[in-house]
Amino acid sequence: MIRKLVTTTALFLISANVNAQVDSLKMGMDFRTRAELDNGQKTLIPEGKSAETTIVSRARLNMDYYYQNLQLYLSIQDVRTWGENASAASKNQNFILNEAWAKYQFTPKAALKIGRQMLSYDDERLVGGMDWAMQGRSFDAVKGIFSLSKNSRLEAVVTYNNDDNDANDTPEHEIYDIADAGEKTKSLQLLHYQYQNSNKFQLSGIALNSVVQNTASGMHYDMLTLGLNVKKYFENFGVFGSAYYQTGKNTNAQSKSAYQFSLNADFIITQKFNAILGTEWLSGRDYDTQATENRSFSPFYGTNHKFNGHMDYFYVGNHFNSFGLNDYYLKMTTKFNPKSSLIVNLHAFTTNGKLANSQSSYLGTEADLAYVHKFNKMFVMNVGHSFMFGSSSMEVLKAVNVPKDIQTWSWVQLNFTPSFRVK
Repeated sequence: MIRKLVTTTALFLISANVNAQVDSLKMGMDFRTRAELDNGQKTLIPEGKSAETTIVSRARLNMDYYYQNLQLYLSIQDVRTWGENASAASKNQNFILNEAWAKYQFTPKAALKIGRQMLSYDDERLVGGMDWAMQGRSFDAVKGIFSLSKNSRLEAVVTYNNDDNDANDTPEHEIYDIADAGEKTKSLQLLHYQYQNSNKFQLSGIALNSVVQNTASGMHYDMLTLGLNVKKYFENFGVFGSAYYQTGKNTNAQSKSAYQFSLNADFIITQKFNAILGTEWLSGRDYDTQATENRSFSPFYGTNHKFNGHMDYFYVGNHFNSFGLNDYYLKMTTKFNPKSSLIVNLHAFTTNGKLANSQSSYLGTEADLAYVHKFNKMFVMNVGHSFMFGSSSMEVLKAVNVPKDIQTWSWVQLNFTPSFRVK
């Protein structure tokens, strides 16, 4: 009798687990609010201008449904700056569809994912979810996912864009007039290969071709980016870096020849403290570069807030097709306990290209501090403060003649991320 009861109970639990995998629904919520005090973020604040306080928030609802080999995902969100809509507003332009896609697993090694989806590869230098920004970033795309072995996989992505505005079309051309990262991309094709093994070694390669369009002529051009990422960790030391090259033509019909290079050494001093010493170079134009040429590397759809300083002076809606950037940095992380940590980053910036009138290439130094505290797995608080010490060349680059003596940016962010299974 006891044996029969145990067998029946075991079969019931196995059946329940199978059903949960075959037909299940998961839900998650993402409530995020960030208060910022802008006294020189993204650009130098001029003398006499007051600091600006802004509060932004995101409310996101995620639904993830599984049935046999099918997965359906839906993410809707409201992103707003506090006060941009009246308290009795009858219309809301902040509510958008963040993601909506279907994924079907044809075989254990091949799947297809189609719909609006986030794309994220490697360290998100070239393509990333841009989660620091409240709205994030997603694409209308079709993606093939192939498992080549237990250590390697390949993904292939294709997008095709229209702006639903026939009024701007010419008789000869269908015009696409929405720019992202300075380019009007009619179509995107991406291949990404990744390999990693049990010896803490990772290698990946990416090929990103953007079919860009010149609005004036309607002509299409190919702009190709090829990249390589490598990472290797030992017991108390790691080294990682990346290299990219861009060629072809951009939206402005300029010939593209640009590069990115980064090299980093991670020193794991103790289990609670590590320091990364590194540099990144992004090519840029010289003051006398021909108008038909473009030597400025474009990080396109990257999560650029992660890289060249928290104050976002470079490549966050700015600095594209400019003088490039050389960034020399020291990044330190101290873990006080499993729930709290402190990040201290130091950056020294120079232009990659030559400025006019023998202007110094040195742009300035930035210091970033960020404290993270996890109250529990669903509630995390982040507090940050940054300083920018800009040079006279930064004043020229940002076109601010008389900036304040000190540039700062402060912020506090609260993240609430509950999740649960409905069935």
